[in-house]
Amino acid sequence: MKPRALVIGAGPAGLMSAVAAAESGYDVTVLEYLPKPGAKLLSSGGGRCNLTNVLDAESLARRFGRQWRFMLPALNALPPEALREWFELRGVATEVTDGFHVFPSGGRAGDILKALLYDCERLSVRVVTGVKIEALWTENGVLKGVPGYPAEKVVVATGGKGYPELGSLGIGYRLAAQAGHDIVPPLPGLVGVRTVEELPHLCTGHSMKDASVCIDLPKFRGEMGRGELLFTHRGISGPAVLDLSADIAGLLEKMQEVPLKVNLFASRSRNDWLEEFARWQRNEGRKSVKNLLAAHLTQSMAELICRETRNDGVPAAEFTAAGRDALAALLTAMPLRVNATEGWRKAMVTRGGVALKKVDPGTLQSRLLTGLYFAGEVLDLDGPCGGYNLQWAFSSGQLAGRLTS
Repeated sequence: MKPRALVIGAGPAGLMSAVAAAESGYDVTVLEYLPKPGAKLLSSGGGRCNLTNVLDAESLARRFGRQWRFMLPALNALPPEALREWFELRGVATEVTDGFHVFPSGGRAGDILKALLYDCERLSVRVVTGVKIEALWTENGVLKGVPGYPAEKVVVATGGKGYPELGSLGIGYRLAAQAGHDIVPPLPGLVGVRTVEELPHLCTGHSMKDASVCIDLPKFRGEMGRGELLFTHRGISGPAVLDLSADIAGLLEKMQEVPLKVNLFASRSRNDWLEEFARWQRNEGRKSVKNLLAAHLTQSMAELICRETRNDGVPAAEFTAAGRDALAALLTAMPLRVNATEGWRKAMVTRGGVALKKVDPGTLQSRLLTGLYFAGEVLDLDGPCGGYNLQWAFSSGQLAGRLTS
């Protein structure tokens, strides 16, 4: 008989683990809490599935922060280019849409899920849905599987706590803690934030294509999120702030408000704007500041910003030094105070999870309980927007699923 392996969780890490384990000669069963596998995968990237990017393994790992070296064995075993080849061999072509992000060519996350499930079926992997696992089954310190499902090896690939309706319930943390692992307190990451100021709320529905956001505290000087910025009815969202949101969530555990500064045009400085304002005065004095600014923003947003800086109705010829300074400051360093994130219900990733110290990076096996492995977001690793977290899910799933000691 083949040795038996269980995979807890049918997301990208879990399904990749199941395929790798079956290819390694194991009789594999995947246990999933939800009625269907891959629910969170299907929602990733707005349903388009940004599965990786064009960086090499080390460059990609470094974007995960100080613990990046832990990731290298998995990412070197299945780097971005190899991941693309893996899916292309299974009939899913991929494409780089903007010089960096990689998507399935059809733009459908469902194609990625189908490829994983096809391989599971080809390798006789059983996928059992609607099963909630509460504990590991151990006897005298030896792993026996989980209650009702005996196995010699168990891969925990349960994800984090974000989007609980898609199955992220934190079950993996309880399983890891049962085996003696420390759990770094989870925080919501890649999530929108709520602001005290009214201006973002008034701009609901507007977006900036290339903005930058920084946390206005000494410890975070020099760190910046950059990309699209969306104004929402409760604050701001989009890649420019999502990449900072876990840091913001951590700060909100200690303080009531977190100060931000937002540059609505990341490539433009205060002096750039002051030079443009001077040209307006010289060349277009009869036009209103509001209408001139609308060449860069929507008309309604230009009106709101001019009203905020007391430049509403001012012709360029009468644009005062104080008005110019106020407008340049708001465009390049808009002060905002965050008093909450959108929470777990909207969090795309989890910061925190199973502490890495007692997990072997070369195999992703527990150093405390032989036969127990971890893959994906359940571990204390989280990356920015842009295919980083899915790449880690697939790479770690592949390594953990090899079930090597």
